[in-house]
Amino acid sequence: MLKRILVLVFVISMHLQSLAIEGMWLPMLIGSNIEEMQQMGLQLSAKDLYNEDGTSLKDAIVRFGRGCTGAFISPEGLLITNHHCGLGQIQRHSSVENDYLTHGFWAEDQSQELPNPGLTITMLVRMEDVTDKIVPQIEANMTEQERAATVARLSRQIAREASEDNRYETQVAPFYYGNEYFLFVYEVYRDVRLVGAPPESIGSFGGDEDNWMWPRHTADFSLFRVYADADNKPADFNTDNKPYQPKHFFPVSNAGVRDNDFTMVYGFPGRTSQYLTADAVDFVINRQNPVAIDLRTRILDIYYQNMAASDQVRIQYTTKAARVSNAWKRWQGENRGLERLDAVNRKLEMEKEFAQWASLPQNAKGYGGLLQAFNEVYLELNPYSYATTLYNEAGRGVELIRFAQGFSELVQKSKDRNTEPEEINRLVERLKTQAEAFFKDYNPATDRRVFESLISQYAQLAEQPLVPPVLLQASRQFGNDFSKYAERVFSRSMLVSESKTMDLLNRYRPADYSKLEKDPAFELAIGLASFHTGQVRPVELSLNTRLDSLYRLYTAGLREMRPEQNFFPDANSTLRITYGKVEGSYPRDAVKYLYHSTANGILEKAANLQVPDYRIPERLEQLISERDFAPYDRDGELIVNFIGSNHTTGGNSGSPVVDHRGAFIGINFDRSWESTMSDIMFDPEQCRNITANSQYILWVIDRYAGMKYLLDEMTILNE
Repeated sequence: MLKRILVLVFVISMHLQSLAIEGMWLPMLIGSNIEEMQQMGLQLSAKDLYNEDGTSLKDAIVRFGRGCTGAFISPEGLLITNHHCGLGQIQRHSSVENDYLTHGFWAEDQSQELPNPGLTITMLVRMEDVTDKIVPQIEANMTEQERAATVARLSRQIAREASEDNRYETQVAPFYYGNEYFLFVYEVYRDVRLVGAPPESIGSFGGDEDNWMWPRHTADFSLFRVYADADNKPADFNTDNKPYQPKHFFPVSNAGVRDNDFTMVYGFPGRTSQYLTADAVDFVINRQNPVAIDLRTRILDIYYQNMAASDQVRIQYTTKAARVSNAWKRWQGENRGLERLDAVNRKLEMEKEFAQWASLPQNAKGYGGLLQAFNEVYLELNPYSYATTLYNEAGRGVELIRFAQGFSELVQKSKDRNTEPEEINRLVERLKTQAEAFFKDYNPATDRRVFESLISQYAQLAEQPLVPPVLLQASRQFGNDFSKYAERVFSRSMLVSESKTMDLLNRYRPADYSKLEKDPAFELAIGLASFHTGQVRPVELSLNTRLDSLYRLYTAGLREMRPEQNFFPDANSTLRITYGKVEGSYPRDAVKYLYHSTANGILEKAANLQVPDYRIPERLEQLISERDFAPYDRDGELIVNFIGSNHTTGGNSGSPVVDHRGAFIGINFDRSWESTMSDIMFDPEQCRNITANSQYILWVIDRYAGMKYLLDEMTILNE
């Protein structure tokens, strides 16, 4: 009898372990997953997760700025997101005198909270499947361009009608490469104020040394507050505004997580490409990623050297270095993971199965020859994709080039005699604002070194016939000595100097466009941009349009071939739910990742004086050494971070991680290095998202910052 019970337990255990945890699911369709989620431990219903007719968890989720997620954790509009998501705002408020990056920022009360012009948070009001309003209007004999025009026209019409006279921001987004379409209706709030952020040495502890790595020991959070008008509606910044009252906010768990606990991540993942063919994956591994990694390595080496030599440069380039480093390290992990998974061959196996299925008489008409068509398009596309990678990473990797390109519209409008003076003035004022922001954080000596390194590589790596003529001319003129070219550009360009740039703009007349056209930085910037937009991008767009039609067929065919499989749509910056459990992993032979890290690890890392990213404030070291963790401890230990098998990507930064009852147990901030290939291929045995534990967040706010009043706003669950 006991043996039979043990066998039954084993079978149930294996069934639970085999439950699908891959996928980024649309909240309105989560009902198709809810049984599986409940088997894994969820105690909520589908309507608890998404309900447009009543309150649900989705009402506590926001898109923070343009590329992160955030969550409400109090009835007073208190919002939590990642420290690295709020880093731009923290940095803009910082100066040498008020170095919030180094020392942190904490508002003593609401009157001290700092406004952030231009920062918005976006909340989903509802979503709707509008496939039946679009797909039937697409005729079978339409070209891809005609199809795209029809979809765009219908999408605009649907979005416009749903906006309620611009009360809402609306979007119609394609899914499965245009096999389905969904409408998203959003409300956008514009008064968002900084409430608190730990020092960078806590909020970004580990820095680039630990980025994309496990174990982590990072309090990657910052706090903001959303404000609204007297009717709780969106409003521009005004001292009369009141804290926004969210329809739902997350209670914060102080109970601690355990191995195999159910977890769910709710947020706005950016982009995934799960359905790429073997040709595409091979290009990523062997062409695109290697050159991009090399070019960003060159940028980072220069940034770090100059940041180490100057506090001013350190403050100016902290955010820039983090942005460059983020993808740089991710691409390295992505390549490693895809190669370990033998991704190309696994894709080929899938394509072999698809080819056999497509060869059946009933399938051949719709899908026969599809894979060969993919191969032909990629052979033609790859040189152009490589040229785009060089342009983006080498050309636009230089700050001066990006800045100079911003003057192109002013030049074009100035040359057009039909342009009204008011439009010229508007462009000039916009450029003044951009110039002020640019020069605040610009160090010409640093950028000159980047210029010399990247532009020389650009000229060397570009392949005929896709070498920009402006680079060929520079190579001939300076005999491939790009240090001389850098000397000419940086010594003669007015756009390197804030005073010269502002003097031009303050005195600007339409005839002054000639001064810009003769400027060597503008000349290079426009030369690169015009070649890319004129010779590279049109071909690339045309070929990608063909690919879209092929992938639309391919994903439809895969779903038809495997009707029993619940295929999830690729992420496209729309709200999604992903779920898994708290669990470690075995990343390589003889190595096991435990599911959590503790405060002990902070002191262990801080003892390594050779790693600047491991330096911590004396106060943090003292507090951890005293081990006064209660009541935020679990069995006497302060759990800092934990990992789980949730399928996440960029955009999920700042996403709340919630437990079986819908309580906030932490904030998602990264993936392990072994997981970065999950945008292309997810491996449930290896892929792990990294979360800052809610208990550690509470401890930092209370014990380190002394801001217990913020905890008093929250609903804290101790069990």
